[in-house]
Amino acid sequence: MSCQPPAAEVKDDLALFKTNLEIAQKFMTTFTGDTDFDLYASMIHDSVTHTSPMYGVGEGGKEQMLEQGKFYMNGAENVSFNDAVWLPGVDNTTLKPNGGVRVYGTWSGQWKETGKSFALSAYHWMEIKDGKIFGAGDFFDATGMMMAIAAD
Repeated sequence: MSCQPPAAEVKDDLALFKTNLEIAQKFMTTFTGDTDFDLYASMIHDSVTHTSPMYGVGEGGKEQMLEQGKFYMNGAENVSFNDAVWLPGVDNTTLKPNGGVRVYGTWSGQWKETGKSFALSAYHWMEIKDGKIFGAGDFFDATGMMMAIAAD
C-alpha cells in the first residue's frame, strides 16, 4: 500500500487552487505596468487579515493592506514581477491543498522620487474567499529596499 492519496483526490484538491490561481495572478498584475489601485482594492475582502513585510507593522486588516498597496503603487514605476513560481497553499494542520496560492518571484522597477532601480526577491501567500483576497502575507526585505532606493 502507498502513503500517497489516490490521483483523483489530488486532482480534486487542486481544482480550487487552479480557480484561485487566476484570481491571485490578476491581483498581482495590479502592481505592474499601469498600476490599477481600484482593481486592487476591489479584490480585497472586507475581513482580510494581512501580514505586512514592513518591520514592526505585523498583522492588520483591509485599511493597512490598502495603504501599503497605495504606497508601492504611487512610489514605483516600470514594475514587473519576474521568475514567478506559483504553488498551491496547504492547510497548516493537514498539509493538504486548501485552495490557497503561494508565489515566489522577483519584483523590479524604479522608485519615482529618486529614479533608483530595485530588484527584490519576494514570497507572497493568498487565501481566497468569495473570489477575493481574504488572507495574505508578503515577505521580502522592505527595509533594505527602502534603504537602497533612498536619495543619496
